[in-house]
Amino acid sequence: MNFDMPGPEAAWLEAPISACPNPNPAWQTSMWWYVAGLFREVACLAPPLEALAHRLRLSIEHGWEELSEVDVAMVQIRGIHFALYRLNTSPLKDTIVSVLKDTEDDEAAINTLLTALGIGPDAVTYRGNARSGEAR
Repeated sequence: MNFDMPGPEAAWLEAPISACPNPNPAWQTSMWWYVAGLFREVACLAPPLEALAHRLRLSIEHGWEELSEVDVAMVQIRGIHFALYRLNTSPLKDTIVSVLKDTEDDEAAINTLLTALGIGPDAVTYRGNARSGEAR
């Protein structure tokens, strides 16, 4: 599925990794948060990971998850921590979205992410855990 992603806002700098003045709503965080097992899947998005990372001016990290290579962009937006990633050996080409396990409102989290990305709910291809088939 092709999906048009807006580019980053002209005033946005690279997503900061520390507190500094920047109109970008995203804060880059580390892949180590993800590998620590603190996240759970909540959705899949149609746009490719590279387009999502470009929009928020995030770096993509490369690593391993279980037995697969993974590309991941870690971000905090309005206090919500997200892992946006793609398993490179998976037939699923959508971008998987995970949040911290203690995130209370998945729908509000997804809406916060979509707003920051400048895309609508039509970009969501799956809600829940696509790998286990647990839809929410």
